[in-house]
Formats: sequence, structure tokens, C-alpha cells
Amino acid sequence: MKQYIIVIISALCLASCSHHSKHWETLTQVESFMEERPDSALAVLQSIEIGDLSSKEEKGKRALLLSIALDKNEIRQADFEILDPAIDYYKENGSSTEQMLTLFYQGQIHRINSQYAQALTCFCDAIKISDAPSNIHTIARVYDAQGDVYKSLAKWNETIKSKLSAADCFSKLDNTDYCVSALLDVFYSYTQEGDFINAEKYLNECYDHIKDISSKTLSKYYSYYLNFLIATNNLTIVENTIQEYLRNVSGNNLHYLSLAYAYMALGDINKVAEALSKNELPDDKENILRQYAIVAALNAHMQEGREMLESCKEFFIERDSLIYSLYENDIQYMHQKNSAKLQQEREELKKHTKTVIIISSILALLITLHILKVVRKRLQDSRTKNIILENEKALYENMYKEVLSERDTLNGMLANSSVREETMTIIRNRLEVLNAIVVSHLSDRESDNKRANEQLQNLIANREVFIKSTRLTLEENYPHFFAYLHDKGLKEFEIDFCCLYAIGMKGKEVKAYTNLSRHYKDCSEVRQKLGLAESDTNLSIFLQKLLKKG
Repeated sequence: MKQYIIVIISALCLASCSHHSKHWETLTQVESFMEERPDSALAVLQSIEIGDLSSKEEKGKRALLLSIALDKNEIRQADFEILDPAIDYYKENGSSTEQMLTLFYQGQIHRINSQYAQALTCFCDAIKISDAPSNIHTIARVYDAQGDVYKSLAKWNETIKSKLSAADCFSKLDNTDYCVSALLDVFYSYTQEGDFINAEKYLNECYDHIKDISSKTLSKYYSYYLNFLIATNNLTIVENTIQEYLRNVSGNNLHYLSLAYAYMALGDINKVAEALSKNELPDDKENILRQYAIVAALNAHMQEGREMLESCKEFFIERDSLIYSLYENDIQYMHQKNSAKLQQEREELKKHTKTVIIISSILALLITLHILKVVRKRLQDSRTKNIILENEKALYENMYKEVLSERDTLNGMLANSSVREETMTIIRNRLEVLNAIVVSHLSDRESDNKRANEQLQNLIANREVFIKSTRLTLEENYPHFFAYLHDKGLKEFEIDFCCLYAIGMKGKEVKAYTNLSRHYKDCSEVRQKLGLAESDTNLSIFLQKLLKKG
């Protein structure tokens, strides 16, 4: 058996050692320099063939790192071919950051393909598992991407909430450029909502950081600002803003469609045509729609009827396509949202049911334990009561035996004693009480037994009364007896038990009456005081003779 255990342990060790391929160390190193050299990271990752990796963990790690490298090199993924191994592995494994990043890139692919409902589901799931401060950079990007989806769906209130959350995270990271970019989307959303007061508030906040942002974000600032000026009909400062835009932003980052829109508002047709000629074909429906609208207006101004009609036709096709896309995604999103809500309710119900079962089980256990405790206590009380009753019964039996022994002794004294009638009267009175107790004790009635036991207790407790009454009687009739004992220096308690010996009691009976634990020692001391040696007559006989001399 021992050999089998050694073989199993060895096999497990070998399996653990072969868990990672030779590329695992390379993947770990790539992760360490991803931020500083994303281009080098991308080259290294692309050189690793997925077939050379030995486990789901390695394939998942390579897929996630490659997605990050593509993102940092501004290469967009439009399908899941690269990311699929990461989705497969990090669905139930890995750190919360790895799971969040996988959901983030999954949502980004859905967003690129205009699958907005699926994208939002991924982003919402990513937000739910953000559980550590170290995830703040990832959660900032998730909120930012979520806001972009809402912006594409023209859901301005949701865009504002997501972008403000993103801006807050970027601010904590001291990333001014990304923070301002998110706040510009908030500004744009308020402009689209017609809330120009809040729009201007966030415009001013962005302007405060205008010197700290990149050329790309600065271009976004002027583009949105021109749109705001046209929406608020501030055409008098549009020209100056355009000039400022052209001075501060390089040609590569200029948004020519926004410039064409601004020139159209000013009525500068030549500049509109010039800006459109430099504009690349937009890749999002909102800017495509704007371009067709500008082109249609331009052709109308130039009285190019056929071209205007064609542009208008394209405009309405794109507009209807955008409206349908928004509507379709809205329906799909609501369906998924409701499905997610139902699933959440089911999970909450399941969790609630589980909680109720656990609480009920605990209560049932506590009740059972309480019942067992009560039953146990009652059994203990019952056993204790029975022990007490048994002890009381034994006590009363012993007391009863003492009564019988005392009765026999007193009867014997009446038959054989030579003491005077006064002492006999005391003994007879004592015998009357003893006989009454014996009769009561022999009765089957509980009340008689109870009374007998009470009388027994009183009788045993009041033996001193008998001793005193006996002494008083003897003292009155035999004064010489007491004078002799006093002359010999006997103590009062010694004279008391001498009286009992004198009326004919034996040593064990005297001991029972007096309850003297030192009885034999006291008797020895009395004998010495009376001048009796060990070989001399019995103390009881000596005292009876002494009493008769009177």
C-alpha cells in the first residue's frame, strides 16, 4: 500500500512540473514590459504559436496579453478568434483583473460590430466583479467604453453617468488626458439633451486642464465646442474658435467634418467643400449621417439638384438605418436586461430560499438542543430528587431504628431499674411518644407517615430535653449524687451523661443521646476523676450503685 502511495505522489509531482510549457516564462516576462514597450510585446506574442502551448491557462494568458498588446498598438479586433481562449479560461478562473479585462475586450469586439446589447452586458458583468483598488485602471476603461456604447445609442443620461464614473477613476489615477476626454463626452451629452447650463459647467471644467491634454483630446474639445456654439446660436465667436482650433491642433488630428459643419453654419461654402475634401470617410453612423446632411446642404446651395437629391437620399437611408439600428439594439438590450433581471431574481429567490432553509435548520437545531437541555435538566432534577428521597428514606429508617432501640432500652429500664418513681414517670412519658411514632410509622397512610417523620425529627432533635428533665428529676431526689460528682470536678456535660448511666442506659445508648464524638475519651476522663482504674467496675454499675446510696 505504501508503494502505491509513493507512485501516486510521484505521478502528481511530474504532472505539476509539466503543467506549463517552455513559453510560460516568456508570457510572464511579456506581461512585465507590456506598458513600457507594447510594440515589442506584440511582436513576441505573435511569434508564439497557440499550438505550442500546453494548457488552457497558457492559451488564455497568451490570448488576453495579445488582445492588450493589439489595443495598446491601436489595432482593433473585429472578431473573437484571438480572444476566444481567454474567454474560455477566464470565465471561471484567474484573478478579478484578468476576468474584467477579458470581459472588457469581449465587449469592445461587440461594440465594433454594433452589437450594443451584448457589449453592455459584458461591461456590466465586468463592473460587478471589480473588487479591489488595484482594478481601478481597468474599471475606468470599462466605464469609458460603456459610456461610448450609450453614446452610440443616443442614451444621453446613461452616457453621462458612465462617463462621470470613468472621469472619477481617471482622476484618481492622475490621468488628466483620459479624464478630460470622458468629461468632454459628458459636455457633449448635455449639449445633445439641450441642457446648456450643465454643458457649459463641464466645458469650463475641461478648459481648466486644456494645457495638460494631448493634441487628440484637444481636437475633441474644439470639435464639441464648435457643436455647442452652433447649438446655442453663438455664431459670432465660431470664426475665432475655428482659427484657434487650427492654430493649436495639428492637421493629422483635425476633425474636418466638425470644421465643415462650422463653416456651413457660417455660410462659407468654399471652406465647407475644402474641409469635406480633406475628411476621410467616417466609420460611425452618426458622422456618416452628418456628412450626408452637409453634402446635401452644400449641393443645394450650389444648386446641384441631382447631386442634392442623391445626397438627401443617402442621408435618409443612413438616418433610417441608424434609427432602425438604435431601435433594434434598444429592443435587444431591454430583452437581455429583462432576462438578466429575471435571472437575478431567480438567483435571489434561490439564495433567499437557501437562507430560509439554513435559518430554519439552525432554529430547529436550537429548539432541539433546548428541548434536550430541558429534558436533561428534568432527568437530572428527577435523579437528584430521587437521591434526596432515598437519602431521606434512609435517614428516617435509621432514625426509626434508633427509636425502636431507645424504646427497648427504656422498657428494659422500667422493668429492671431501681430508680425512683419520678424518673420512671419521665421514662414512661418518653415511651408514650416513642410508641406513638412507631404506630404512625407502621401506617400506610401518607399523612401518618409524614407526621411520623416530623415527630421523628423533633424527637431526635429534642433528646436534650429528655436529658435535662432526667437530670432535674435526679437532682431533686438524689442531691448527694450530684454533690459527689461536683466534688470530683466533673463538668456539666459529664454530669449529664452520668445521669443517663445512672438510670440504667448502656454506653452506646448514652452515646446516641449525647452525640459525643469524644465519648470514649470523655468516659475515660470521668473514670479518672471518679478514681476508677481500668480494672475496676463498669462505669454504669458504679454510678447506679452511687445513686442507690442516697
